[in-house]
Amino acid sequence: MNPSTQPACSPSYVFGPVPSRRLGRSLGIDLVPLKTCTYDCIYCQLGRTTHQTVERKPYAPGEVVIRQLQEKLSTLSAPPDFITFSGSGEPTLNSRIGAIIEEVNRLTPVPVAVLTNGSLLHLEAVREALLGADVVIPSMDAAHPSLFRLINRPHHSLDFSQILEGLKKFRKEYVGKIWLEVMLCRGFNDEDQHIERLREGIEKIGPNRIHLNTVVRPPAEEFAYPLSKEQLEKAAHLLGGKAEILPAECHASAARVYGEIDREVLLLLERRPCSLEDLSRAFGVAEKDMAASLRKLRDKGAVGYEVYNRTIFYKPGKKSEKNLSLGR
Repeated sequence: MNPSTQPACSPSYVFGPVPSRRLGRSLGIDLVPLKTCTYDCIYCQLGRTTHQTVERKPYAPGEVVIRQLQEKLSTLSAPPDFITFSGSGEPTLNSRIGAIIEEVNRLTPVPVAVLTNGSLLHLEAVREALLGADVVIPSMDAAHPSLFRLINRPHHSLDFSQILEGLKKFRKEYVGKIWLEVMLCRGFNDEDQHIERLREGIEKIGPNRIHLNTVVRPPAEEFAYPLSKEQLEKAAHLLGGKAEILPAECHASAARVYGEIDREVLLLLERRPCSLEDLSRAFGVAEKDMAASLRKLRDKGAVGYEVYNRTIFYKPGKKSEKNLSLGR
């Protein structure tokens, strides 16, 4: 890839650093358009899937991604803890992800993580593409097909047993770390019997860690309710010694970003709703200064907000792209 050959004006594929509950300061790479995914999960913080597909395509040009990554790294006061492939949808839908991971590894010693729903790991090409990552974080929320369809609402061509086989094959071929995420929603997959059955399936996969999660940001569906701390602790006990509850907040120290903070804020909000504290920590900016920036963006219609679980979460407004020319 030649980073000097990209168009003068390109969509922004690199965002953050994001304060991550498991990855510290995570610099994101987003390889697919907004809500392009194989699933339509009831708990998704980005809302309902608008382009559900299993077709793999080169959605983002690798040379542009690498150039933007080089530029972003040069604006940080300290390197991130991880470079993470995540963002607007399922990153393995990008057919060039393997080549881009290779380029990232050549560019920087910062470890690479991939957040994936694991739905395409039954494909040999996808498993091979992720071999260059240091950490792969797939998800598994259900122990049987009917609950899988209810929670994850997969593309009609995806088969539950096929996905499980893909996870098991990947574990055999991959020498890096697998941190399996389990998202629990009250009234759906939190019964003791289901969690015990889930444990049996997870043991066949053999991840290094099990990350137990629940709904902490506004979900796609109002009926996707979070579990209490006590309920999560009980579920962690049932899942066994590898299970750990993800903290509700991230306390990673910020790496100051030098550049257009307003633009960086919107690039992050396009990928996840954030609280004032999230944004302040992400960009190393005092909360009072971040609040002033958010007020300005809100007055322009570039930023909106939603209250969830007694916390204000900011998100892009109707005029965000027009005002800041984000190109997405």
